[in-house]
Amino acid sequence: MYRSFSIKNFRCFDELTVEGMGRINLIAGKNNVGKTALLEALWVHSGEVNPNLAVRVEAFRGLEQQTLEHFLESLFKGFDRNLAIEISSTGDWEESPFYQKIYFQDRSSFEIPLTELENDQLALFQNSSIGIRTSHVVVMEYSDGLGQTTVTKGRLVARHMGPVQDVGLEVAYETGQPLQDLATSIFLASRRASVGLEDVNRYSELEVNGEAEGVLEILQTVEPELRRITVVSARQAPSIYADVGAGRLIPIQLMGDGMSRILSLALAIASAPEGTVLVDEIENGIHHSVMEKVWKAIGAFARSYDVQLFATTHSYECIGAAYRAFEADEEDELRLFRIQRNTDGQYKAVTYDRERLGGVLELRMEFI
Repeated sequence: MYRSFSIKNFRCFDELTVEGMGRINLIAGKNNVGKTALLEALWVHSGEVNPNLAVRVEAFRGLEQQTLEHFLESLFKGFDRNLAIEISSTGDWEESPFYQKIYFQDRSSFEIPLTELENDQLALFQNSSIGIRTSHVVVMEYSDGLGQTTVTKGRLVARHMGPVQDVGLEVAYETGQPLQDLATSIFLASRRASVGLEDVNRYSELEVNGEAEGVLEILQTVEPELRRITVVSARQAPSIYADVGAGRLIPIQLMGDGMSRILSLALAIASAPEGTVLVDEIENGIHHSVMEKVWKAIGAFARSYDVQLFATTHSYECIGAAYRAFEADEEDELRLFRIQRNTDGQYKAVTYDRERLGGVLELRMEFI
């Protein structure tokens, strides 16, 4: 479990340090102060030396299509790929911090013309060409608390098919010892599609292992009439259906965005034992009147799977509901971090433990 987290040169941050993390961590602040960026840094750090996590971070933002010249540049402060991103963390695992460095390295380019390919069927357009070209390498260096360093290099690749260019990343090679038993980390983006194939697969795995009952109980805190959920292969793709006593099963999506959101969150927790779940705008689709019940259920579920939860929010009601849900928690697991930008342009994370958060809520002070 993370206890502190530091970032340099990532997204909007020159530097940011967050300390005093608990099991349930809410991240608040005004618009454009880096709440989502903090979640993304945690996500990238969770894979330590997996460059493709950086690519997925861009996809979460809707930036799937990028040019070779600008690929991944938005991850770096000021869009400057000459900088190095540095991320470090401390936690329950070791006394020494884990350290990660991400930077670009120049590399020569090459192309493969169509005439050199064996399968001419790839020529979809007259006079078209297909090639592969690399211009840079993304390097990820990772040092664990024992001083062991592992390096992975991801090669930027552009594939050309006629007028279309697809930019991606191919892991070239690794040095150092392979990392073992990395904890699972799951990111739920704010723009995430409602109940996708990942959710279907996660629920199916839980049902096979006899662990699906807990997910149903969380959903029942919002909809008491819900009797069961199951996977049904219909409409060309498997989906999750619900029995609410309507005489037939219905797709869970018809029960509203809130149910879909809570289902995805519960499935993520159950699928990441001893890991982390990162949720952007956790209150999306969930009515404030049920938030306290949801927080109590989610908190108990996270504790049962030993999962650490990080979630951004814009909602004062969401924060108040979380405080009430964990007010009597003997383990004092709730933390709130308010990200703020000072007059000098620097960012700071202000930590609220349960006692301090309670005082702020009682006085109705503005801190979002």
